[in-house]
Amino acid sequence: MSKRTADFVIRLSQDPELKERYRADPAGTMSAEGLDADAQAVLQSNDQKAIADHLGDDAPPGCFVVE
Repeated sequence: MSKRTADFVIRLSQDPELKERYRADPAGTMSAEGLDADAQAVLQSNDQKAIADHLGDDAPPGCFVVE
């Protein structure tokens, strides 16, 4: 479970500025937001099952992948 990663995913869906920063520089944005290398790799994989597994019980409803 990763509360920090789950919070980041939720903020991506709510914060247009964060979403634009993420689209422009995913790795830099995730580093600046305090996500560790494992969380970054999972999110950048765009593998919805891997992301849901990483988030575990902290996964927000309707967990998504930003493309």
